[in-house]
Amino acid sequence: MRQYDYRWLLCFSCNLLLIWLIGLANHYLVGLSFIGLDYWTVHLYCGGLLVTFAALRLDLAHGLASTLLTGLAVDSLIPVPFGTSLVLFGLVHAALYSGRRRFPREEVVFATIVALFSNLFLFIVLSFALVGRLPHPGAGWLRLFADLIASQVVIALIAPWFMALQVRAFALARLNPETGRRLSA
Repeated sequence: MRQYDYRWLLCFSCNLLLIWLIGLANHYLVGLSFIGLDYWTVHLYCGGLLVTFAALRLDLAHGLASTLLTGLAVDSLIPVPFGTSLVLFGLVHAALYSGRRRFPREEVVFATIVALFSNLFLFIVLSFALVGRLPHPGAGWLRLFADLIASQVVIALIAPWFMALQVRAFALARLNPETGRRLSA
């Protein structure tokens, strides 16, 4: 009987849950107004957190499959040219995967720091690529800066929970994330 290795599906499912939760948070943040301005809202972007676990803990094939599918899911939800998040997530995944042997990749603090730097990179690249589409590009930088600060704070707060969620998903499936071997009960 053939055993299927579905580590990419576990990681992708957890990423879909986080995408949904961030979407809910963004939906409720639209109703809030800051500094008395109704059009001044905060948008959370947590793309760096979506790439981190797959790049640090899974092997290349399963991690890249999960990351690229997550990039396609994010592309379908945010107003960027289709494939932008796919390419950027793939680049970040490749960079993290190539350097992961030198670091303590199972540590939650390290994964949080990696998620923060990954998110910073993704946010800056997307901002520079898309700021020209704004009606007043010069005025958009203050909003982008506020979005970046809010996103980084949210990632710093939820990264330990999200990493533990993914580790728990693999424990419930009785799979080792690195090797895909069954864990003993």
